[in-house]
Amino acid sequence: MRESRKIIAAKFKEDGNLGETKICVRCKRMFTYLGYGHYYCPMCRKADEEDFLKVKNYIYDHGTAPALEVSENTGISLERINQYLREGRLEIPENSPIFIKCEMCRVDIRSGRLCPECASKLSHAMRIKMDFDDEQIGPVPKKLAGKMRFIRNEK
Repeated sequence: MRESRKIIAAKFKEDGNLGETKICVRCKRMFTYLGYGHYYCPMCRKADEEDFLKVKNYIYDHGTAPALEVSENTGISLERINQYLREGRLEIPENSPIFIKCEMCRVDIRSGRLCPECASKLSHAMRIKMDFDDEQIGPVPKKLAGKMRFIRNEK
């Protein structure tokens, strides 16, 4: 059986109903959660995909840009852009002076919720309870000492 079918089959309850009832994190309405993706009802999922596409297209067309600039030019709130960073759907460039923080140890990360070190400390049960997946592990930026480096020796 393919993996996707296993996931859906695992969501069938003993009474034959599919999924479980959840509350949409965006509009606070109840909906049937099928066990994949984030907790959005179908209407909010579509709106979220449209918002993300606006952000993605702006970054694609204009290159790297601060979140405030992206927000002002797309009409998408800073909170939503930060959410995309936390979900691992966007990533802060390596050379940025501003990063988001790991939720456990507060070290700088480029995307996600936790740094790789803290994520490795979580047990499987804790990951399920926190609704945590591998996309939410953010890479730690490389910090270079000094501001300028010489590439070649000059005499």
